[in-house]
Amino acid sequence: MPDYDFSQIDAAIIDSQLNTGRLFRDVLIRMNFRRAEVFDSVRAAAGLLVAGMPDLLLVDADAEDSEAFRFIRSLRNDSGVPNPFACVIVTTWTPTPALLARVSNVGGDDLLMKPVSPKQMRERIVSLIEARKGFVVTADYTGPDRRKAPREGAQIPVLDAPNTLRLKATGQWTQSGARMLLNEAVATVACWKRLRASIQIAFLAEFALPGLARPVPDRLALDHLARIAGFADDLLRRLGEGDGAADAGDHAPVEAVAHAVKALAETIGATAEAAGPAASPAGVPAADLTVDLAQLQALTRALMQAVDPDRPLDAMVREVAAAVSSYRGRLEQMALAKAAAASSQPALPAEAADAMPPVPDALHQSQAGRAAGAVPAG
Repeated sequence: MPDYDFSQIDAAIIDSQLNTGRLFRDVLIRMNFRRAEVFDSVRAAAGLLVAGMPDLLLVDADAEDSEAFRFIRSLRNDSGVPNPFACVIVTTWTPTPALLARVSNVGGDDLLMKPVSPKQMRERIVSLIEARKGFVVTADYTGPDRRKAPREGAQIPVLDAPNTLRLKATGQWTQSGARMLLNEAVATVACWKRLRASIQIAFLAEFALPGLARPVPDRLALDHLARIAGFADDLLRRLGEGDGAADAGDHAPVEAVAHAVKALAETIGATAEAAGPAASPAGVPAADLTVDLAQLQALTRALMQAVDPDRPLDAMVREVAAAVSSYRGRLEQMALAKAAAASSQPALPAEAADAMPPVPDALHQSQAGRAAGAVPAG
């Protein structure tokens, strides 16, 4: 194993069991880490998101698992985090496949089972130095590439995220050099997030349109429509993020269209809800939304074009259509499987009966990803 220099590396340990946290700290200090600070809760460590983010985080998933995962998601996605690419190892006494999936889905690098020997700790840290996965960005995920293999047909960019752990351990660290790398990577992620959000908004609208056009709007369509506002807010929040002063005014057209999309989606949702089954038990036809729905489709396409003016609009429209078609196919397959199970079993567990696939990131469904300048899929 190479003889790395850990003397400049800072770590933070979040663990409600202080004895365990202190053991981790002692292991890191014996490895010659410069600093290893212990926090007894996620709340106590919240300042790391706005102050100096360490190079390595050890986060306990057992005591406050939801808080721990929210913290990691905030680290990867919130604006203003000093180093959103910090290495994250989640620790637990009871590893399960479900826990591993949660670690991956929030952007963690690794899951480590307690108790941990000094040898195991060093091996995991060395792995993050030598073979850390590249980062992918979706509309609602930023973090290490979760794919075991590339998806067929999709050529997806992967970000070589700045790894301050590696820079320091290999003697390549300088304050100015690291800051430049972090600024460039943050700007890249912000750009990709805007692209992905615009396509996701178009996907949600395109999926919802047929159900919203029915005499009584479809509940699934209303649920998808309701998600547009959140992605619009995220897109708006990221306008100008990572830009220099000279670029500060470049996003005015995007801002105007994004606000219009959000407002119209909320108006359609309110009108459709008022005309839904609960409001119209006798099946009174809904208000005619034809004009509003056509305008929503036009606005979401205009938003994609405003965010990515260099890409042909028809290519993006085809991409979204392919994603919607694939997603509908998955829903239909699940409905058939559910019906088959119901006919062959006395009853289906409630959680299985109600299960449906999560609303996907649009480009996960498409086989038309771009190799360069594309919105990457995770």
